[in-house]
Amino acid sequence: MKKNGAGKSESIEIIKFVNMKSIIILATGISFVSLFSCSSSHNNTNSANPETTQASLTQTKEENVIKGQVIDKINCKADTSHSYALYLPSSYVATKTYPVVFTFDPHGDGKLPLTNYKALAEKYNFILAASNNSKNGNSWEDAQKIAATFFNDVQTRYYVNSQRIYCLGFSGGARIANAIAMNNGAITGVICAGAAAPAAQAANPRDSYFFMAIAGNADFNYLEIKKYDMVDLAGHNIKHRLLVFDGKHEWPPLKTMDEAFLWMELNQMRKNPKEKNDSLINNAIQIATKELQTDLDKKQMLKAYECCRKTINFYENLSDLSFFIKTYETLKTNKEIDIALQKEEGEWAKEEKLKKKYMEAVQSNDANWWKKDIAAVTAKIKNGPKEEALMNKRILGFLSVMMYVQTTEFIKQKNTAAADYFSKLYLLVDPENPEAHYLAAELSAIQANPTDAINHLNSALKNGYKDKSKLENDEAFRNLKASAGFQKILGEMKG
Repeated sequence: MKKNGAGKSESIEIIKFVNMKSIIILATGISFVSLFSCSSSHNNTNSANPETTQASLTQTKEENVIKGQVIDKINCKADTSHSYALYLPSSYVATKTYPVVFTFDPHGDGKLPLTNYKALAEKYNFILAASNNSKNGNSWEDAQKIAATFFNDVQTRYYVNSQRIYCLGFSGGARIANAIAMNNGAITGVICAGAAAPAAQAANPRDSYFFMAIAGNADFNYLEIKKYDMVDLAGHNIKHRLLVFDGKHEWPPLKTMDEAFLWMELNQMRKNPKEKNDSLINNAIQIATKELQTDLDKKQMLKAYECCRKTINFYENLSDLSFFIKTYETLKTNKEIDIALQKEEGEWAKEEKLKKKYMEAVQSNDANWWKKDIAAVTAKIKNGPKEEALMNKRILGFLSVMMYVQTTEFIKQKNTAAADYFSKLYLLVDPENPEAHYLAAELSAIQANPTDAINHLNSALKNGYKDKSKLENDEAFRNLKASAGFQKILGEMKG
C-alpha cells in the first residue's frame, strides 16, 4: 500500500429462484451503486446546474423568512410537486449572501439531516437545504431534474453566495451529490457520507472541486469509500480527505460533520486569503501539535502518522507546518507503519473474499448453514479483536443489504417462495432492522397470514419503523387495515 495523501428442507429448492444478476452486481468494485437504480449516463450536461439566470437572480427575494428553525417543507414555485426542508442561520440578513449546502437524504427525508446539523449552520453561517424528492430508486435523469428545480428555487428565493455552493449526501444521496459535483462547474465542494462512487459517471469529469468522504468504521461501504479516496482520486487535481468515525451506515455524528464543514471553510480561506481566520487556525494547530507529541511519546506511530497527514491536509498554506511535515517524512520510512498498512491491505482482501463466499453461499447452502455461520460471525463480533469485529459488522451490513434487495425484488415479482427464503435470512442477519420486519409483515399479509403480519409490524414498530404514510398506503395490507391490531399500530406511530 502506498503511503500517500484507503433451516427448512425446501431451502435448496428455493435457491433456484434467485436472480443471479441482482446478486452479482453486489460484487462489483463500486458495491451498491446499482442498488439505487441510477443509469450509467455519461452525459456531461448541466441540467442540474444550480446557477440561475441573471433575470431570476434579480427577482425579489423572500423577505418574511423564518430564521434559526428547521422548516420541514417548502414547495418549489416552478413545480409545487417538488419540495425541500430549509434552515436559515439566525444571522441571516438581506444585506449579505451565504454559503449554501444542498443536501440529499437517501429516503427523501429532508428535515433529518437539517435537524442533525443545524448547529453547524449557526456556527459557520451556512444555509442548509435538503430535498424531499431526491431518494433511492430515482433514475439519474430524474435526479438531475429534481436537483435543478431544487437548486434554482433556493437560489432565486434566498441570498446565496454563488461562489460557495456545496453538495452533501448520505448513502444513495451521496452518490447523487458526487455525480452532480463531477458534472457541474458551479459546485465548490461535496461531502459524501456512507458512499462515494457517483450515481453516474461524466465523460469529462471536473477536477476543480473539493471532495470530503466520511465513513463509519462498521459501514458496509467502508472499503468502497476508502478505496475511492485512496485510489479513484489519485492523480486528479481534487483536494480530498477521508474522515472515519465509530459507527455503522448512518448519517455521521455532529462532531465528525463539524470537521467536514471546517475543512470546507479552510479551503475557502486558501482560495481567498482575506477570509483567513488566524485565531481559529492557531488554536487548531496548537491542539494538533499536542496530539501529535502525545502519540510520539506513547510510541503510537500509526496514530502519529495519521495525525500528520490530516493536519497537513487541513492546514497547508495556512500555517507553519514544519513540525508536522518533518515528522511525516520520518514516519514514512518507519517499518512499524509499513507493517500496519500492509496488514490493513490484507484485511481488505480478506473482507472482499468473505463477501464473495456469502454470495456463493446463497446459491448452495440451506437455512441451517446460515444459522450456524451467522452465529459464528456474531460471536466474532462480540469476542474478537477490534479490527476483526469491525470487519464482521461490515459483513453483516453487506448481507443485510443483499437480503433486502432480494426480498423486495421477489415480492415485486410475486415470487413468494423466494421472497420468504430471503426474508428469513434478512431477519437472521439483521434482527433489529425495522425494514426486515416490515418486509416480513408484507409477505405474511400477501400469504393471507394476518396474525404473523401484525406480529411483524409490531416488531418493526418496536425496532424504530416510522413511515406511517407508507404503512397506511401499502396495498399489501389492504385486507388488514380495518383490523384492531393494524389500527392500534397506526395509533402508536408518529406522523
